[in-house]
Amino acid sequence: MRTVGLNLPEALKSVNQNNDVGEEPNPSMGLSLMRFYTVLVICALLTPVAAMAQTIPSDFSYLEKRQEFGLFGGYMSSGSGRFGYGPTGGPTLGARYGIELSGPMGFEGVIGVVDSQRDVVDPGRDEGDRIVGQADQLLTTIDARIRFSFAGRRSWKQLSPFLTFGGGMVLNSSDTAPADELLLSEDVFDFGTSFYGTLGVGSRWFITERFALRGDGVFSLYKIDTPPGFSDPARGFLNVEEGEWLAGTAFSISLLWRW
Repeated sequence: MRTVGLNLPEALKSVNQNNDVGEEPNPSMGLSLMRFYTVLVICALLTPVAAMAQTIPSDFSYLEKRQEFGLFGGYMSSGSGRFGYGPTGGPTLGARYGIELSGPMGFEGVIGVVDSQRDVVDPGRDEGDRIVGQADQLLTTIDARIRFSFAGRRSWKQLSPFLTFGGGMVLNSSDTAPADELLLSEDVFDFGTSFYGTLGVGSRWFITERFALRGDGVFSLYKIDTPPGFSDPARGFLNVEEGEWLAGTAFSISLLWRW
């Protein structure tokens, strides 16, 4: 390509000389100025194109898919309460659905089951001899959660750490245990249905655009009712509440499909 060389001061000087009274403009000077302005316009047009052609490497990737569904498995442990008749936790299985909202926020729905056990406690016996058996306790949890992603609607090196909080209910899905028949009716523990609050932390690992692995650690809080027999003054128990709050911790791994 031939380079056009222009001397702007000389060109302007020539224009001033040609504009003297009685002199005609120099045609070659008009062509030179036209070429000069053409080059300026081309450079101005090419500069944004060159800037856009440059790519800046980044560890962040935007999450194009908004929804996800997955199955999870893990383990939950829980306190059994003052008298020890509450379920102590066990293996947990379930399913979850999530959707990305605006910015770093997301919404989730979770349903799970906990295959737990509990001690059958007879308050009429002496301390140290009150456990008369064990019972299987299948618990079902249903809750909704708000998810806050620390990286926003993006992943950092394919990872997206988050915080969740929410609430729902936990209910008993088991039949009466044979060991409960050894107790008086007022001494039998009935899990019933309780509020179920959760607070969790975890991270998603995006294997591909469609599939991801997710790890969760969840702290939960729920309430159990005290069997009426434990409040009988003749049993000698002091300051027996009608119910008590129990805390649980759960760890799980989920396989997610995104769309």
